[in-house]
Amino acid sequence: MSSFVTGQIIEARCSRCRDVTGHVVMACLDGMPIKVECRACGSVHKYTAPGAAPRQKAETTVRVKAGHARAAAVDATVKAEKAVERMAERAAEKKAAPRVTKAEQASQRRAEENEQRWGQAMAVITSAPVPYNMNGSFPVRSLVEHPVFGTGVVLELLPPDKVDILFREGVKRLRCVC
Repeated sequence: MSSFVTGQIIEARCSRCRDVTGHVVMACLDGMPIKVECRACGSVHKYTAPGAAPRQKAETTVRVKAGHARAAAVDATVKAEKAVERMAERAAEKKAAPRVTKAEQASQRRAEENEQRWGQAMAVITSAPVPYNMNGSFPVRSLVEHPVFGTGVVLELLPPDKVDILFREGVKRLRCVC
């Protein structure tokens, strides 16, 4: 068994981080650290060896009020513990199956509509795509091959130097010579 000194940097299980991290020994008793400070989160807590498992919750103490039966107090405690377990299970179920918000639904619907619109436009146009160039000129309803967005269809020219192109992920406004 080694001897520790105050100010020494050691590995310990942090009660706040819930992980084994570097700690500074704050207080020692008989060569063993008593208090340590986590270098990651800054919390000061009792020393827990790195190989030790995290502490488990203590069993619930049954309190019997004066004039009441012990059996009734035990039953009430058991019911309360079961209610807490049910609440924890419900919370876990809610986390397991996240809800889809209206904004996410609308975003998904727009993405599907855009994908359908892009597919219809690509089916109608049979010409070969032209590589995109900021100094290029593109007629409406022509195909453009962009290095990042892929193949797209020119929807609208916006003079003097913009063009709207429908790509698979949406309409992008890019620079061009009109």
